[in-house]
Amino acid sequence: MKAITTDAWKEILEKNCTGIEQDILGFTFEDRNLLMRALLRKAAFKDQNFPVELRKYGFQNGLDTFGDKFLDFAIFDHFIDNFLTSDSISEKMVNGHREWYSQNVILQEFSLNCISLQNYVVWGIDESDKKIWDQLTTKILADCFEALVGAIYKDQGMKGVKKMLEHIDFFERIDKLRFKKGQKKSEFYIPETERIF
Repeated sequence: MKAITTDAWKEILEKNCTGIEQDILGFTFEDRNLLMRALLRKAAFKDQNFPVELRKYGFQNGLDTFGDKFLDFAIFDHFIDNFLTSDSISEKMVNGHREWYSQNVILQEFSLNCISLQNYVVWGIDESDKKIWDQLTTKILADCFEALVGAIYKDQGMKGVKKMLEHIDFFERIDKLRFKKGQKKSEFYIPETERIF
């Protein structure tokens, strides 16, 4: 791909931010700069033609680590009533829920095949040319998804994170992905006889 002009970078950012709000989030960000940061890869941010005035908002770096924690919280919160009312739920089984829904390999596949997150991320030119999100060994979209969760939390709080997960049928679609791969919840310390959802 040839060089991208400053105006073209602005158009890509606007298009991708608007697209993800409509197609995946189901709501509009209060602070659009947070969403832009969540979608922006370092390779794009460092491009010589990237808009100077937008550099102050940064790129994905750090939001993925932040978002990882709040994704875990949202998963626990989704099942908290079951955890509190069942005598047979152990700490190991509670952690099994987190592993079932938030492992990077599954978040990668979910992001790639269920919500096509790669179409909204703002990639660097070289990344886009190589389609790095398609490489078998990468989990790069898992990081992008977690960055998105982090930005949503900063902008909308946990209510926004839960709204997004509900809008994309996160729990149901990950179950389908894992069962399609032949995995069982018992592998994640949740025996079939003790399944609580």
